[in-house]
Formats: sequence, structure tokens, C-alpha cells
Amino acid sequence: MALRKVAAMVEPREFCYPSNVLTLFRLLLVAPTLYFLARPERRRAALLCFGAGMLTDAIDGPIARARGEVSRLGKLIDPIADKLLLNGTAIILSRTRGFPWWITGLLLFRDLGILAAAAVLLRRRSHLTTAESAGKLTTALLTAAALLYIADGPRSGKPVLYLALLPFTLSFFQYGRRFLTVMRAGPEG
Repeated sequence: MALRKVAAMVEPREFCYPSNVLTLFRLLLVAPTLYFLARPERRRAALLCFGAGMLTDAIDGPIARARGEVSRLGKLIDPIADKLLLNGTAIILSRTRGFPWWITGLLLFRDLGILAAAAVLLRRRSHLTTAESAGKLTTALLTAAALLYIADGPRSGKPVLYLALLPFTLSFFQYGRRFLTVMRAGPEG
């Protein structure tokens, strides 16, 4: 039922918007990025794939806004692509490069909560949300930390990772507050 609701909300032309093509490309980069990350001898390929994927995240939103093509498809697939790439990378880096497991656990907990809340909002309110400012800063800092962990390990990555915990914590509360606000609002008209 939820997939039918999503399909009814998305216009087929949205798949051709340059911003959404970039997001779909990021989704396609998840598997090769994780494959290369799991192989220490392929660290450069992992760095390239992860960097390219997260670059698409940095530019897809501005492109969509500049072209007047902010779409429901983009609002749906962008956070999924981000979370798959960042969380998958965190898991592999925890296994192979000393990325702290407790931070990976917090990241998974927060992001699964965000996705679950988004599913509830979509089902009950037909409402799609966008990232909060602290969420965007968290993504930027986690991206920098992951790139440093891939390239050099904890020595370079850990300081940036710990810095990312500040907006990460704030984003957890921002997303929670937004969820409660939307759920308390009356039905959409």
C-alpha cells in the first residue's frame, strides 16, 4: 500500500531531472563503494567511489533548487541514498579502519529512526520532509571523517568524526521535534 502511495505521488518526468539522476547515480555507487572498502588493496577505488557519491549529494539539492525541480522523488530517494552510503561506509570502516562501533551504532539508530518517522509521516500525512540544517552539517562532517578514515585511518579521521557528534546530536532533536509537530498538526487538506 505504501509503495502505491509513493508511486501516485511521483511524476515519471522527475526521473529525468538532473538532480534526481545524480541521486540515482549515488544509489548505484553504494555497492561498488562497499565492495572496495572491504578490500584494503582497493582503498583508492573506495575513496573515489565514496567521494563521487557524496559529491553528488552536495550538488543535487542546489541543482534542483536552481532549476525549480525540487521533487517528491528527490525528497524520497535522496535521504535513502545518503543513509545507505554513509551507514554502509561506517559499518565497513568500523570493521576495517578503526571507525568507532559505538558511533556507527548511534548513526544507525538515528537514521533508522528518521526513516521510520518518514514512513509514518508519508503513510499518515502524505508528507515528505527535507533535511534539517544540523542534518546537513552532520552529513558534511561525516563525509569528511569517512574520507579521512578511508585515506589515513583514525589518526586523521577521528578528530573530524568527534566534531561531527555536535551537529549529529542536534539533528537528532531537530528531526524528533519536526516529527512531533507534523503529527500533531491536523490532517492535510
